[in-house]
Amino acid sequence: MAGYNVLLIRDKVTFMVNALITNLEKGGYRVIEADYDLKSVIANEDDVDVMIIFSDDATTEKQNLLVYLKDMCVEKGKLMLLIGSKEEIDNISEYIPPHLFCEVLERPLDMNLFIEKLDNIMSEEQLEKRKKSILLVDDDPTYLQLLHDWLCEDYRVGMAKSGVQAITWLARNNVDLILLDYEMPVTNGLQVFKMLKSEQFSKDIPIMFLTSKSDRDIILRVMAHKPAGYMLKHITRQQLLTNIAQYFVKEEYNKLHKDVEE
Repeated sequence: MAGYNVLLIRDKVTFMVNALITNLEKGGYRVIEADYDLKSVIANEDDVDVMIIFSDDATTEKQNLLVYLKDMCVEKGKLMLLIGSKEEIDNISEYIPPHLFCEVLERPLDMNLFIEKLDNIMSEEQLEKRKKSILLVDDDPTYLQLLHDWLCEDYRVGMAKSGVQAITWLARNNVDLILLDYEMPVTNGLQVFKMLKSEQFSKDIPIMFLTSKSDRDIILRVMAHKPAGYMLKHITRQQLLTNIAQYFVKEEYNKLHKDVEE
């Protein structure tokens, strides 16, 4: 796992913390240490691939830090692991939902098992699986390939040139979002939208329309069907990535708030 940077967030430098650092470095990781302090975390967050919270009694006193880490995990897709006693883990779960952690490990810590779990988390296969999945549906193969090239670094991307291909693909694959061309010939985007919403395996998948027309009537017609959103096809790569990232962040926050209410 050489080349991966780990941010170890800890309070006191104890025997266990030093042992953890030693084992991480033996495993090929580069360790950056940070105190339970917002400034210390913010100063290092962009340089790391995964964050480890080593909890002790002082951790839950840092409520602002825990809330910040939760938001960073959601907004920037940072990977986080938590190590602590059962009581500490329960307390931290009040601020950071457990599903946001890749792993939650109780102390006393089995170092070999910990490194094995971290290696698995950071494997290319597992990193790829954690990416959100997007299906592109457009009759223009050139535009399909362009979108694929723009998105494939950050997402798992499927492609379909028609509604029938999309349904066939979705019958075998899970997906987090569909980007659907609104102006396709033969079976247009609205018809495909209705087809997808009528199938049990695709009815709950959010769909964003792509349209080349920006006049008000077209936009109103698109939004009348209550898609997850719409984007203009002349959008830039950065605008596309930003819009999709913001959509997933919003969805994650909605999920978090729903979990809290329940």
